[in-house]
Amino acid sequence: MIDVAGLSTTGTTSTPEKTGPRALGQDDFLKLLVTQLKNQDPLNPTDNTEFVSQLAQFSQLEQSAKQAQLLQQSLDAQTASLQFTLLPMIGRTVTIGHPLIQLGEGPATFGYSLEKNAAKVLISVQNADGQVIRTLEHRDRLAGPQAAEWDGKNQDGVRMPKGLYRYVISAADREGKSVNVEGRASLTVSGVRMEQGQAKLLVGDLAIDPSDIVELR
Repeated sequence: MIDVAGLSTTGTTSTPEKTGPRALGQDDFLKLLVTQLKNQDPLNPTDNTEFVSQLAQFSQLEQSAKQAQLLQQSLDAQTASLQFTLLPMIGRTVTIGHPLIQLGEGPATFGYSLEKNAAKVLISVQNADGQVIRTLEHRDRLAGPQAAEWDGKNQDGVRMPKGLYRYVISAADREGKSVNVEGRASLTVSGVRMEQGQAKLLVGDLAIDPSDIVELR
């Protein structure tokens, strides 16, 4: 938002000249060299080799500064391009391999993947404080991706607020042996943000690396 407190429509005022240290440019360096030559001791003049060395050092510094500026411009352009590339993802639903549930107005869908057949699957939905608010149980599930749903209510039947929830999931076969299971989340992308030079997808306050996406709808 623009701050209009310092603006005036009654007239114009002059801007005082800025004072303080500033970076030396090519003209400044040449003036220093000319001044050095004018004030050198006639009996002990500046060595030509030293003079040429000073010019070479300045040229190298100037080239380095230009290269750094061009590199920064290239990085800024790349950053803008990455953000622009991800903009069409806003509003899309993505699936990532993390045990999260996005609760909206109605029931929340999520999923998990079993390494092999499971006789029992337990899902403990947790709030932001890590407290279990609801436990879901699935029976006789086959190996592979599985769909799941949470009605958004806690154990007492009270509707929980909209937002992101985590869950802990475990599975066992008919002999009671543990079955490897991976939680999956279906999330709706709400925005794009840059973090440490990396473009991230936003789901509320959660930032997602695009490489974590396993499915896009």
